[in-house]
Amino acid sequence: MTAFRSADEFFQAIRDLCDNLDREGHGVAAAELRDGFACLNGLTDGWALFLKSVENVKAAHYKSFSSEHQSVFKSIHKMVYAAVHRR
Repeated sequence: MTAFRSADEFFQAIRDLCDNLDREGHGVAAAELRDGFACLNGLTDGWALFLKSVENVKAAHYKSFSSEHQSVFKSIHKMVYAAVHRR
């Protein structure tokens, strides 16, 4: 699992994953993640909306991702979940 050293690195990982998913034919998943990412406003409600998008992608698309993208996605999911649930 990927560890993020800063918020900038975390946000760049999300953008990179979306770009890579687009290139590999997972445009619907990338769009869902981008839509959720756009909800981030520094408040818990924005993180909760992003978490909903992440969980929608996990339910519908995760199994079709490459193992590398699954690893990055897991790390993103873990960070977003922690931001919402303060764990």
